[in-house]
Amino acid sequence: MKRIFLILSCLTAISLWAGNSIFSFDGYPVQYYGRDIYSLGMGDTGSSDVFRNNTAYANPAQSNLGNQTLFGTGLVFGYTGYKSRFNDSENSFRDNSADFPYFSISIPVKKHRFAFQFASYANGMVSNQTMIDSLTIERQEVDRYLYRADLIYSYRYKNLSLGISGNYFLGHDNRSFEQSSSSNTVPTSEHLEQNYKNPSVSFGFVQNYHDHAVGSFVTLPATLKGDKKWSSFHSSGETEDCSYDIPLTISFGYTGLILPELKVAADYSYEAFSETDDSLRNGWKMGVGIAYEPDTERKRYWYNKIPLRAGFSRRALPFKSNGEYVDETTISAGLSFPLKGEINRLDLGFMYQTRGSLETNNLQDSSYMMLIGFTGFDIISKAIDRTAPRDIPEAEELREW
Repeated sequence: MKRIFLILSCLTAISLWAGNSIFSFDGYPVQYYGRDIYSLGMGDTGSSDVFRNNTAYANPAQSNLGNQTLFGTGLVFGYTGYKSRFNDSENSFRDNSADFPYFSISIPVKKHRFAFQFASYANGMVSNQTMIDSLTIERQEVDRYLYRADLIYSYRYKNLSLGISGNYFLGHDNRSFEQSSSSNTVPTSEHLEQNYKNPSVSFGFVQNYHDHAVGSFVTLPATLKGDKKWSSFHSSGETEDCSYDIPLTISFGYTGLILPELKVAADYSYEAFSETDDSLRNGWKMGVGIAYEPDTERKRYWYNKIPLRAGFSRRALPFKSNGEYVDETTISAGLSFPLKGEINRLDLGFMYQTRGSLETNNLQDSSYMMLIGFTGFDIISKAIDRTAPRDIPEAEELREW
């Protein structure tokens, strides 16, 4: 288990860059809704899943669904293929893509729980190179990333869990343009660097009704403030103020056991982007999933003990590309392998995702992504009492001679 944990730590450390998308020129195309690798393999559902150890806390009430100290992290990697259509001519190319969605740790204190999570919130990165003529090359590059750090407190009363988190957003939006020529023309370059940060608040609940559960959470809007600086090949501008608005986000989730070993879930998230910018529409994402969770004590063979899951999601992005709004469709599947210890688990999955359309946007990207996640790490469990029970003999009465 230590070896697996070390490998995941190394992979996440070197993979803290954005998921690639051709739509990065228009906005933040890749968004993480605060759910873990298990959830991503189940249609990005799970904000009310009380039937397992959940280690992603966009819904802060999720952190109080167990009695163990939990650690979770994950990695999403693969490749993205781009397609473009202009003047009845289609072009395509492929690029690698990787993302580090989250890591989290939560510690129980009786009915209370304290947690910390650091996660990717939204991102996009792409570079484009075009031949203007036989002598001139034009390059454009975008690197956008928003992170989110959460300090979480939750409280459990019977079957109701309530949670609140203080969120801190930080990120950057860097863009560059370069033009070079093999002739004697002086090269041209322009760069724009923007950095911003600010706090927000989320609160939510999860209610367990024995064989089904409902949950909801809200993230309040926030205006991230920072500075931007423009520079070119010939000069450099002064530093100016800049800002980026995080919209109000409302999410609802349902999870139910339709059979003892069969679970279904549905989640819906709504983002009020139109309140932050008139040129944007309100975004949303809807996901549904199903999971097989076998009773391992009753299964004889190891392959009958493996949990399986699959899901589907549909998302409306807030911005337009080539005059039309962009939509996203995702199909996913996953499975889990129990590791040594009661709560240690390795989650694996696959995700196929398409974004945009050649017919409406003249652009499209398709991603084939592998999912790896780890859950476990109960470092504050009670020590096992290794003293064997024994009867204490009663004292015999002394008899007089």
